[in-house]
Formats: sequence, C-alpha cells, structure tokens
Amino acid sequence: MHSKSLSETHKGETVLAALTRLDQEIASSERTHPVARLAVVTAEIDSIQQLFISLDLYKRPMLASENEDFVANVNRKEMRRLELSWLRNRYGELARERRVLHAQILRIRSLYTQLQKLLESLWGAETRPGTPLESVLTKACALRDALAQVSARLRAAAEYAHAAVRLMDDALPAWKLTTVGKSGWERSTSCADACRLLVQARCAERGARRVLAAPAAPRAARALRLALDYAFTDAIHDHK
Repeated sequence: MHSKSLSETHKGETVLAALTRLDQEIASSERTHPVARLAVVTAEIDSIQQLFISLDLYKRPMLASENEDFVANVNRKEMRRLELSWLRNRYGELARERRVLHAQILRIRSLYTQLQKLLESLWGAETRPGTPLESVLTKACALRDALAQVSARLRAAAEYAHAAVRLMDDALPAWKLTTVGKSGWERSTSCADACRLLVQARCAERGARRVLAAPAAPRAARALRLALDYAFTDAIHDHK
C-alpha cells in the first residue's frame, strides 16, 4: 500500500525530476545524521541497562552487607535511589528517541532503494557513466559517517556537561535556603530540591563520560563529584 501510494503521488514525474527529488529527500533526511545518533543512543541504553544491574545488586542483603561503606552511609543509599529514578527517566527518553531514529533510517534506506531502482531502469546491466566517481563518493560518505559518529558523541557529551552546570546553578540557591529558610517546611523542601538537583548534576556528568566511553573521570570531573558528595551530605544533615 505504501509503495502504491508513493507511485501515485509522483505519477507523471519525469526521470530527471524523480532523481532530483530523491537526492534532495536523502540529503534532507541525512542532515541530522540519524545513523550516528542511533549508535550513540544504543550504546548509552546498553550502558544504562548495566547500571540498572549494578544498582540492583545493592538491594540484595548479602551483597549489601559486604559493602560496609554503602551500609554505613545512609546518604549513599539515598543518592542511589535518586540516581536510579533519573536513570529510569533517561532510559525511557532514549528508548523513545531510538524508535524515532529507526523510523528515519528505514525511510532513508527506502529512498536509496528507490534511487537505485531508478538508475537501474535507465542503464540496466550496462556500466553507467560516472561509476568511478560513485566509488570515490562511497569512500567520502564512509569518512563522513565516521566523522559524524565522533561528532555525535562529542555533541551528546557537551549537552550532558551543560546540563550538569545548569543543574548546579539551580541547586546552589536551594542549598542556601536549607540554612536560611524561615520555616522547617521551607528548609526541608529546599533540602529535598538541593539533593535532587545535585544528584541529577552528578548523573549528567556521568552521562558525559558514558557517551564518550571514558570510565576514568578527568581531574575536574573528580573534583566536581567530590564537591557534590560534600554538598549532598551537608544538605542531608541540615535536613535532619
């Protein structure tokens, strides 16, 4: 049904017009580099699934008892809970984006198939003119795709880093209110907001490293995480 409606839509179209249209549609569809983005999204989804497993391990009494630092530190337990909530939301967002990207890629493949069939209808089994140039173009496209994948990773990491900074900016005023709030309710609410935002900032920083496949954090990131630990602990103690 889809192919039939497509042929009816462009009925009476000249070969040159069809070639031009398909080329423009392919260029427009590939402008956002959905293949490169899909690779990043899929890798991140797989990584988050592994995090779900590691976070779930702490729920098992035997393994939890072996981790004295975790059991002794109630703050860590609360941070894990908030982190798991953030990861679940992020996982849902990525899963929805992956479905959209799959649909875009399927459409691009369909356009390429139509273009190839149109070219074959013109020349058949004969060697069509410009074949050497097509080989060069294929190599250039492969290089473009490789660069696009690197760019997609860097762009995703930058978005996470910017999000972490914004969350820190939002968390600082809330953190301040935990000590200057006029009522206990205001201080408790500010404490909850500060803790939530600080953990989300931590998750965003980890997200940047996750898409870059960088297990070891740079010195600045380690300093940020240490500051978040202190801030979260202070906020929890103020709340208590």
